[in-house]
Amino acid sequence: MEATKRLLDALKELKKAELKEFIWHLGKGVAEDIEPIPQGILDGADRQDVVDCMVNQYSDDAGKITVQVLRLMKQNDLAKRLESKIWEGQPPVQEKTRRVAEPEELNQSDGKPRCMTTSSQEFKCKKLQELGDDIYKPASSQRKGSALLITNIKFRYKEYNRDGAERDEENMEWLLRALGYNVVKRRNLSGKEIDGEVRNFSKLLSEHREADSTFVVIMSHGARIENRDAILGVLYHKELNPEDVYYVDETFSRLNSVNCPALIDKPKVILIQACRGGTTRHPGGVEVRDQVPESDYWVHREKDFVCLMSTLPDTAAYRNSVTGSHFINYILNVFCEWAHKDEIMELFRKVTNGMATHAGRTDNKLLPCLERTSLTKKFYLFPGL
Repeated sequence: MEATKRLLDALKELKKAELKEFIWHLGKGVAEDIEPIPQGILDGADRQDVVDCMVNQYSDDAGKITVQVLRLMKQNDLAKRLESKIWEGQPPVQEKTRRVAEPEELNQSDGKPRCMTTSSQEFKCKKLQELGDDIYKPASSQRKGSALLITNIKFRYKEYNRDGAERDEENMEWLLRALGYNVVKRRNLSGKEIDGEVRNFSKLLSEHREADSTFVVIMSHGARIENRDAILGVLYHKELNPEDVYYVDETFSRLNSVNCPALIDKPKVILIQACRGGTTRHPGGVEVRDQVPESDYWVHREKDFVCLMSTLPDTAAYRNSVTGSHFINYILNVFCEWAHKDEIMELFRKVTNGMATHAGRTDNKLLPCLERTSLTKKFYLFPGL
């Protein structure tokens, strides 16, 4: 009864023409996987009739679908307020015993299994109620979202091959799936192909509309070109084909509010494992350098991004030919141990601190770097839920 009242109160804020548009969306279909309400049932319906139809058709999902329709109508403020009330109305859930998150355990390079510590429903509900509008709220009771994983391993010119990057790909795919994301995995792409994959990923409208967040992970050689971070494609050669690159800042453009409106107000996490130029700073002391041998509705154009680069500008990144990149391994270690209770900026702080205080084979330290970050709220991953 209380849930029905919340929906009715929300619809009462709509003007007559806006209610008509709301009904039109219900009859047309909110998304591909949501069955529309037959138009004949909605003809001449008032606000109470609309709520009753939605509850009959969608049951417990009626609130979530109302939020989606309001966002399609660009009624984002009303959608946010209704979403907050829906979460506030959820009763506390008794904490369950932690379990290993799907997928199955991943064996580390030393043969020991790696597993993800999961959040409890009690912790999730507590944080959602405690933080209110200061937390990014999941789109549904189960996390939904797609992640793009691009790894360049084998290059046209063999001297550029990235031995050990297979381990990074395996680790990151496992981590993303353990966090609940559907992984779109691509391997060995040219710069133009990377751009095409990021562009195609940004156009997965139904997936992103249902999602509460996304990850884009790109791992390859890297360079700084005219003060821009560049990812090197598999056709790259410093003398023979220096144009085969993809610029990291294009990722922000592809996923911004203009080109990917389905991700407006949702966290977009970008992880880049690549060098950022430089051959003399931070030599590190590991086996392999990861670098080449030399509307009527106003929104921020770019918001809710967080980007963690594997190293500082003009600095080499490093990769072990057997165990993979130190950056990726630190991310896995920290996320597996702490993602069940820490929000993402704290997780990245722990990654950075761990790498900063690890000496490797010399006294030099490697330091990841946050770039172009515009999160406005706390982002909890709630693994296992």
